[in-house]
This record gives sequence, structure tokens and C-alpha cells, in this order.
Amino acid sequence: MADNILLEYMQKRFKNLNESSSKPLSEQKGKPFITISRQYGCPSKEIADHLQQIQNKSSNDSGWHVINKEIIEQSAKELDLKPQKLQYVFDAQQKSVMDEVIGALSTRYYKSDRKIRKTIREIIENLSSQGHVIIIGRGGVAITNDFPGSFHVRLYATERWRLREVMKKHPEMSEADAYRKLRYIDKKRTDLINHFSGRKFDFNRFDIQVNCEMFDPEQAAHIIIHAMNMKQTI
Repeated sequence: MADNILLEYMQKRFKNLNESSSKPLSEQKGKPFITISRQYGCPSKEIADHLQQIQNKSSNDSGWHVINKEIIEQSAKELDLKPQKLQYVFDAQQKSVMDEVIGALSTRYYKSDRKIRKTIREIIENLSSQGHVIIIGRGGVAITNDFPGSFHVRLYATERWRLREVMKKHPEMSEADAYRKLRYIDKKRTDLINHFSGRKFDFNRFDIQVNCEMFDPEQAAHIIIHAMNMKQTI
């Protein structure tokens, strides 16, 4: 039920934006929104949930939403594809020329790599410019870095601490496997940000970076809210 409500919210905001203005999104008056980028093992979902709860208690509209995998679902819906067909983008991969040719010949549902990435970018832009969303990952910081109303958060911690967190969630994994996964996903996330940025992204461009080893998720959320207030983003 909650997933249906969120998808309806996304579709409504996407539709409203398309009807509202012909100005470039980066030039429109900004409503507040947050992007969260994180090193693997940092509790981004927990922090985002606390941010949502704090904002919905303190604001009048109670309309903040956390957006994560819903971006894949909405992109797939716009492209008339299964969500699994888009996952390679978030794995920071690109189709080869041969993949493009075979895909175009083998199915009428084929969509080019460029069209898929353009659709993902448009959906993230549309949602963020409507405001009151907390976008976890998905290259959001690179796509919306200069948007009015934006507040960009980077979550980090020492590799040792993050490795412990990964092994807590995946006790079946050996330490060596957990370490390889940590390094692999960190690189994949950086590659995705670089891709949507169109160049090597400057990681000094975050509004705030929070050490998850030093602060629990609720504390981290309050730090972020305080920084947004100081910046007058909210």
C-alpha cells in the first residue's frame, strides 16, 4: 500500500512539473530536497527515514518522501521495460556496440543506452525540482548539484567500521568476500556519480559530510537538519 502511494506521488509530481514551466530546471525557483550519497556500509536508509520523520513532524505539509529503488521502477514504467533491464545503469556499466545492435534486432521493447540514462536523469530532475524528497544514491548529487533548494549529503566511515557493518548484515560472508564487495560497490557508486556528472566529480561539492562511525542514524539526521537550517534550505 505504501509503495502504491509513493508511486502515485511520483507520477503526480512528474506530471505537474511537465505542465508547470518551460524554464531549465536549474533556473526554476527551488523547493527543498536532499540527496544522500554514501560509502557502502553506511546506514543511508535509516538516516533518510529519520530525516523524513523529523521533517514531517516539524513542517506543515507533512509531504516528505524517501526515494531509492522507486527511481528504477518509475524509469522502467516510462520506458515500458522491466526494472531488471535498467539495473546495469546503476551498476555504472554501459552497453557495448554489439549489445546495442543485438538488442535492437531482438526485441521491439529495445531502448538505447542513451534513452535509458536520459529518462533516469529526467525523473530525478523532475522529482527533485518538485521538492520535499530525499533521494538515496542513483547519481542524484551529480544530476542536481546546482539546483536551487538542493542539499547534498555524503555519508562516510572508516573501512574497518564499514566492513563490520557489512558482515553484521551478511553473516554468511567471509571477511575477505565482504571486503571485496565493499571495495567493488564503493567504486561502482563513484563511477555512477562520475558518469552523470560527465566528468570526474568533485567530492568537495557536498554541503555536508557525516561520519557514520561517530554518529548514530538519528544523530546524523539531526545534524543534517541543523545544517539545512543554517543554510536556510528549509
